[in-house]
Amino acid sequence: MAINWTSIYGDFIAKNDELTFKGGQVEYEQSRKGAAIGNFICDQYFGGGKITAEITFKKVQFPTALEIIFYFDPQSRNFVSAGIGGAGYLYSVRSFTGSWTNHSNIGNYATLKANKVYKLELELKGSLVSLKVDGIKAVTTNLPYNLPISQVGIWCQSEGDILVRKFKVERETPKAFVVMQFSSPYNELYDDVIKTVCEELNLLVVRADETYGPGLIIADIIKQLEESKIIIAEISSGNPNVFYEVGYGHALNKPTILIAQRDIKLPFDVSPFRTLFYENTIAGKKKIEEGLRKHITAALSETGLND
Repeated sequence: MAINWTSIYGDFIAKNDELTFKGGQVEYEQSRKGAAIGNFICDQYFGGGKITAEITFKKVQFPTALEIIFYFDPQSRNFVSAGIGGAGYLYSVRSFTGSWTNHSNIGNYATLKANKVYKLELELKGSLVSLKVDGIKAVTTNLPYNLPISQVGIWCQSEGDILVRKFKVERETPKAFVVMQFSSPYNELYDDVIKTVCEELNLLVVRADETYGPGLIIADIIKQLEESKIIIAEISSGNPNVFYEVGYGHALNKPTILIAQRDIKLPFDVSPFRTLFYENTIAGKKKIEEGLRKHITAALSETGLND
């Protein structure tokens, strides 16, 4: 499928499956000159999955860099990216909100080579970002905020041309991770309400007891929390495992929706969280369905990037 590109700034040529950034020198503020910058956005939407591309630098001279933009806000022009050469490191994950914030950097910039084909694979699962280069996982980090679905693209800086080939976006269904007591009536709440609403909103819903397999259970749970887009927790039972998982998700700054029966006195302050109170009746089921649908929709549209 052909990908359409547009320039937010910078010059490029798009032909078939190849995009060429036209590098050079430009004038910055106060009559300073430096390497040209390009920010190119395409018509592909992404909220999780993989983005792959093959990159070739025609000239390498600091600050030569190319990063895959996997979140872009067209209003503020803020973005989150990962790639080669950013921040003076070989590999990096960082965000731009008027100034740069480095989330993870590694590698010696001096080893960057001209005319070498670098195969990049960016993967986003929930808030967990990883970047593979030539099949090797170079950098991985947990972002401190949620990223909604957005268009994606390329950010680059160089005095020489940069070639981008085989740019491909493979979208993955975002995951909702559910933590709760594994017994009645919570099982019915999960099957009849939570699972139904999540699937309606195109979320892959996974409950904690569905993740168990060989290996450490706690490691499985942490992995699911990191890779989830949103956490839904039924806390009426007072189960300590549930509170542990809610706390871990809170530490990751995950959008979290708490659900509790109306007559339950909650054991701690839940004011920072969305909390849905419900009655275990037929009428109560309809209300919690409506409330959960609204809360999930709101949570998926938010990002802490602009805060």
